[in-house]
Parts: sequence; C-alpha cells; structure tokens
Amino acid sequence: MTMDSQQGRVAEFSVDCPAGSAGVGSVTMDPGVVQQGSFTVGVDASNDSLRWALTVTQPE
Repeated sequence: MTMDSQQGRVAEFSVDCPAGSAGVGSVTMDPGVVQQGSFTVGVDASNDSLRWALTVTQPE
C-alpha cells in the first residue's frame, strides 16, 4: 500500500495475507504530513483474485 500527497510519498507498507485468513496493516502519521488538498492511495495485490478494502481516517 502506498499513499502520496502533493509533496510526494508519505507512507508505504506491506501486508501479509495468509491463505484462508485476512491480513491487516496500518500506518499512523503525524498531523501535517499530508498537506491540505488531495492525496492518492495505491494498492498492488499479488493476485487479481485477492479482495481488499481500505479505510482512511482523518481526524478533524
């Protein structure tokens, strides 16, 4: 998983997904790391049949 903000890559991590169970990963960033405005999140799955979900929480 990668997360880019306007200034470039701000987070990147991998999640192991064992067969038959869910993999879980997370990253916590300090306030201000992602500049005001848009950001993008990329997910690169090792197999097209993998299902994935993503939640982004942004405290106000």
